[in-house]
Amino acid sequence: MNQHTPNLSPSKMSIAKSLLKRAIDYQKEISESPFDNEFIKRSTPVLWRGENVPGNIVTVGTNPSAKEFLNQHNELLENEKARFFIRENHVNLEEYRYDDSKLEKTIDYYRTYFERDIAYRSWFGRKGGGKLEAFMNGMGGSFYDAKAYTPVIHMDLFPFPTQKQIGRMKEKEELLNSDFVKNSVVDLLAFLEPSLIIILGKEHCERIERIKKETYLGEVQFLSEFPDAAYQIGYYSSKKIPLLGLHFKPSEQFIGLGSKRDENGLSHGTYGSSASLKYIGEQIRQNTEKVHNET
Repeated sequence: MNQHTPNLSPSKMSIAKSLLKRAIDYQKEISESPFDNEFIKRSTPVLWRGENVPGNIVTVGTNPSAKEFLNQHNELLENEKARFFIRENHVNLEEYRYDDSKLEKTIDYYRTYFERDIAYRSWFGRKGGGKLEAFMNGMGGSFYDAKAYTPVIHMDLFPFPTQKQIGRMKEKEELLNSDFVKNSVVDLLAFLEPSLIIILGKEHCERIERIKKETYLGEVQFLSEFPDAAYQIGYYSSKKIPLLGLHFKPSEQFIGLGSKRDENGLSHGTYGSSASLKYIGEQIRQNTEKVHNET
């Protein structure tokens, strides 16, 4: 385990609790609709994962996996097995919202997520291993090793775990394009103060441009050795924070590209190896730095 995350300043904790309360309010609102059946009972919002130090790298996905809250028997992960704060049986969302100690414990769960050796490795990978961690190592970042790399935080557009993948829901576009998501993403990124934002998945690249004015992603680029690893380089907001949009997902089987081969005859399974992902990350990092050094 890494050295324990230092406490947030009072002002930062106040902002974090405000962001969390807004998410709880939205969860409560849609829990009063038919969509309630999609929520994992007693779950709480997951605004981010990782220690929020200024200058970190932030990766942006879709929403937390049900596997972050449920075991293989579809039972709720609780107590020492819990990755996130779980409401007690008798505590409803309204009571949870107004309990400062519960809110602060929830935020502590976010910040110590990668310290507690409970990370969802099928998505993030292990320290020094594959998946998203390997790609991030190539990008100069790590979820686990803040001494050798720039710290990485993960956040999701829709910060609520759902029973089935949000991509399979008919309400997908309605949820991901909601005013709540737009406001939450903008305010959370302002709170996290990243030096680089990485969007995971082609479907979210246009979405991030719509969410925040003065955000731009350039033309689609490809790596000659891995031509299906497409990406876009740009910037986020008037602050010109470097922004990278990936058209592939380093954490998914065949990195979200399917099981075919690329124009070089290389299988997408090969793209997903630890060595390949690290190399892809290194090449994209160099190209990203070149673009931003020229502007």
